[in-house]
Amino acid sequence: MRALLVAHGSPDPRARALALGLRKGLERALGVEVLLGFIEHQPPALLEAALELGARGGGVVLPLLLLGGGHLKADLPLALEAARARYPGSPLLLARPLGTHPALVALWAERLWRRGAGPEDGAVLVLRGGTDPGANAEGAALARLIEERAGLPVVPAYAAKARPTPREALLRLAALRPRRVFLLPHLFFRGVVEERLLARVEGLDLEVLPPLMGHPALLQALSDRYREALEGGYAPCDTCRFRFPIGRYAPRREAQIAGLRALRHALFAPGRHPHGPFTHLLLCTGEACREGGSLPLLRALEEALRPFGPQVQLTPTPCLGRCGKGPLLIAYPEGVVYGGLGPEDLPGLLRTHLEGGEVYREKLLEVI
Repeated sequence: MRALLVAHGSPDPRARALALGLRKGLERALGVEVLLGFIEHQPPALLEAALELGARGGGVVLPLLLLGGGHLKADLPLALEAARARYPGSPLLLARPLGTHPALVALWAERLWRRGAGPEDGAVLVLRGGTDPGANAEGAALARLIEERAGLPVVPAYAAKARPTPREALLRLAALRPRRVFLLPHLFFRGVVEERLLARVEGLDLEVLPPLMGHPALLQALSDRYREALEGGYAPCDTCRFRFPIGRYAPRREAQIAGLRALRHALFAPGRHPHGPFTHLLLCTGEACREGGSLPLLRALEEALRPFGPQVQLTPTPCLGRCGKGPLLIAYPEGVVYGGLGPEDLPGLLRTHLEGGEVYREKLLEVI
């Protein structure tokens, strides 16, 4: 069965080179055709690649993601949902992210041993970090597994959006008075995140190990995730545990996916999960949409939606992948995408779409 390797994407050419190298390595290791798609920054886009996989008869989707954060819980399930709807006869299995795979645990333990690390030393495992608490906890679990395998204290740290920061983690580790301290950048390649990380710990006496790059452990972990998916061990990304009540202003990714899953349950399984009918508006606040005025539009929407009460939910989202056509607003469960909106469009949009139940054609981009 074919595979689709899904990478995050980056303006840095080293990121694309890594993904291309892993795709070729997977084809050799698995003996199947491996397609490639990117969540952001470069083609082919995730949705395009998922549709192509469906058109070719389906296969396993392999996330080239270190942890199971927002991309795994939001972007990938929604793209696969669209592909399944268009190609209902094509099986599309979503594999788990790399996570705490034993090959990655062994990789860091072996690198520490090669440096002569022992119980009297310590290490800080630096992860990218994010707003998803489950993914951050998975990173902490990985640090614990490395600690048990390598036989020395390993403290997790996050380069962005989560704590402890690298400096805070180093302070925690200092309480143990280690002989030497190792910095383990759990990142794919030497890019912007690692450069920022090294700038933050500049001047400290650390032994910095290289990031993962094209280590064979990545290929081993991806191959195992492929086989797991075929055996039925793929990730439960759209299950009810990601569902919880959300308010009209819910900026978290897990709230976004929770809202969409709640709508699906309300429409197709009303007796099992009584969420109630409502309209959910997703407003893109990605870089291009911000430049186009999505933040003033967000404030205007908040004010304009007050009379609708709990019947209308509003969620600002990260990039929705239609850059240059924004600010973008998606209405669920209708699946209507509006583009190029400004505060001056709100009276007509709300009167037509929310009150009249019709599409506001003046700003219509597509219906998904």
